[in-house]
Amino acid sequence: MMTRFSSFMFAQSTVPGSVSSSVKTQALETSIDQSWPLAWWILPLVAITLISTVVLIYLRESPRASFFWRMLFATLRASVITIVVLMLLGWTWQQHRTDLPDLVIAIDDSESMSLADHYGNALQPQLRKRLDALSLNDSTRVNLAKMLLLENNHGLVDELSRRYSLKYYVIGRSARPRDVQPDTLETSIRAISARDSSTRLGKTLRDIIDQQRGRPTAGIIVLSDGVTTEGRPLSEAASYASRKGIPLFLVGLGSDQPARDLRISDLVAESTAFVGDLVNFDFQLASESVQGRAIVRLFVAGNPRPVAEQTVNLASPTQSIRLSHRIETEGTFDYTIEVVPQEGEVNRTNNRLTHRVVATEESIRVLLVQAYPNYEFRFLKSTFERELNREKTERSARSFRSVLQEADLEYADTDLSAQRVFPISREELFEYDVIILGDVNPALLSPATLEHIEEFVTERGGSIVMMAGPRYMPMAYQDTPIENLLPMNIASVELPPENVPIRTGQRPQLTPLGTSTSFLQLTDSSTANRTVWSRDLADLRWVARIRELKPGVRTLATFPSDSQYRDSSPLFTLSFVGAGKVVFHATDETHRWRYRHGDRYFARYWIQLVRYLARSSLLGGDRKVELTSDREEYRRGDVVKLRARYFDDRDAPAADDGVTIQLEREGSQRRTITLRRDNASRGLFEATVPQLAEGKYQWTIATPEPAGKPLVKSFEIVSPPGELASVRMDAAAMREAAELSQGKFYTLANVAELTRDLPPGRQVRIESLPPQPLWNLPIVAISIIALLTAEWLLRKRCGLV
Repeated sequence: MMTRFSSFMFAQSTVPGSVSSSVKTQALETSIDQSWPLAWWILPLVAITLISTVVLIYLRESPRASFFWRMLFATLRASVITIVVLMLLGWTWQQHRTDLPDLVIAIDDSESMSLADHYGNALQPQLRKRLDALSLNDSTRVNLAKMLLLENNHGLVDELSRRYSLKYYVIGRSARPRDVQPDTLETSIRAISARDSSTRLGKTLRDIIDQQRGRPTAGIIVLSDGVTTEGRPLSEAASYASRKGIPLFLVGLGSDQPARDLRISDLVAESTAFVGDLVNFDFQLASESVQGRAIVRLFVAGNPRPVAEQTVNLASPTQSIRLSHRIETEGTFDYTIEVVPQEGEVNRTNNRLTHRVVATEESIRVLLVQAYPNYEFRFLKSTFERELNREKTERSARSFRSVLQEADLEYADTDLSAQRVFPISREELFEYDVIILGDVNPALLSPATLEHIEEFVTERGGSIVMMAGPRYMPMAYQDTPIENLLPMNIASVELPPENVPIRTGQRPQLTPLGTSTSFLQLTDSSTANRTVWSRDLADLRWVARIRELKPGVRTLATFPSDSQYRDSSPLFTLSFVGAGKVVFHATDETHRWRYRHGDRYFARYWIQLVRYLARSSLLGGDRKVELTSDREEYRRGDVVKLRARYFDDRDAPAADDGVTIQLEREGSQRRTITLRRDNASRGLFEATVPQLAEGKYQWTIATPEPAGKPLVKSFEIVSPPGELASVRMDAAAMREAAELSQGKFYTLANVAELTRDLPPGRQVRIESLPPQPLWNLPIVAISIIALLTAEWLLRKRCGLV
């Protein structure tokens, strides 16, 4: 019977030469064997019996020799017996020629490996230096894999080649072997590019393990970011590797921190404007793993310089941003909103949005009506004559008209913008875009005229501005058709006491909605606008206190509380009545804003207001409504935002929830979704739809039923995510896979430990060399003769011979 006593292994090339010129695939395994045919316990028993006998004999030896010498003699004789017993085992020295175990190096070449991560101030300069030494330009993940294999004159590969038979694979959608020879090593590694459209780490590693069936495999080194976009998860392949006894050594490339990303979305801006309008571009800026500040810019086609710019403090993940630009000429303008990319930002395709604005020189027809010539009327009249009445010669061409109820009849003959009486016919009134009713005496207006004013708003879709006054507005309009247009219950209005001087006042305070309303922007900067409203504007004194607003009325600004009134009250309101818009001022003292500033803020406010109210008159043609979604393609789990924008506010339904859509997925039932009106825009309706299943969707307006051919829009929910949908290194998945397979996970910080941790692997014998007996070596006989000779000489010295 032949059994193995011990064995050890070392590698030796069958072809002489260095690693760089040859591939080492074989080694020699050496073992020391014995051939004792009987039970193993017999020899120890015999040895113990003989040695015990020798010791007893020497203990009874002549007392001429001391005890020390007798024990020394017994030891020498026992050594001889031990050597003889070991010789009986028949020791031989056996060598076997073996294959080196395989070591697989798998390099991820999916598209996500083309990303360049930011590794912090400590590691980034070191990586840059190492990459530059290899002339690898970018610090992409695939270049980092090349760096690990090629740096130090491909020292890592050379070391592994002395211990293993190396096999190379590139893995992405599939596992593809690479025939890498020592003389083409560098060329082959540099040629790897990250272009595969998906990553199937679980499947590709399992395929590699299956291809290694029958081959001794010490392990698999995986150079990857760990992101699996399709197929089996990495953990499943790790469990399979564990059952096959193949550990996985995963080197994580990339950052496991959320990818640095800035994203612009949800752009809302007017598509039409008057020349001279300040067009606001409102959008959301989302940031992930980006700190500090970001620069947002607004460009217009044909101008390389930004027309607006804002530095944003990235204090929250998502924030609302507004950029504004005043259009000075007529025409079509293509705008681009862009956030400057950050260092290390991976996905830059979501850093910009575009929008088209059409600007026109069309005139706005405004009618200003007042009972008596107060300061508000005088300064408004002067402003509108200057800004709206461009033609100085032809009376018919004038866009602005004023009616002063208590004026002399000859007043209209001397004032080119004045007319004697309020328009009597419905048709004449409907020619205006905006009516401004100051403190007007309703007794001087016929019941039919009051009805025409209501119809001007509710049916024609015109806009009206009403200003409270000490005599008539709004108290005198109770039980008149105008009461339907007022934003409050008249009984809830409290006017300041008559004939009592008001010596102190307060500044208006914008509400959050007012802050984002375009006609309340008195500067081109949002920050400066807040400063103007809080510090620069003169105080208002005479203000009607409103206690109860009608449902649906938007409050844009409030008047603060004081010693007499404990609560603030609405000052400026916006409401949508029928097809038109109503703006109400609870004061007639905006002329006070001219104090120290002239028309800087007063004129700007009023011109912006009438342009905002008259914008629907710009729109013509057959297009009534526009359907949009914030994207045309969504990932599963994304929230879909749907919008319906009516170009003409008069076409928008009166109810805030008056728009419903039919949403249909291919092969599925339709669902009805209600869109709700935006707070600041009468013609804009929105809805968000979460958790939609994958597939293609179509949607169209259900109510109000559109005239003509229905407008149908579409979008798609797709899955699985693309390579750039998840760009973080999946360290958790790779760490789990390493534990399941009894391997190890490394990062760039500790990858130097890899060669130390690799197991030796199992060798397969392919040839046994002739054995060499050890029991009859000359050294054995010499040892026995030397021990016996030493014993005889010492016994003679002690007189025992």
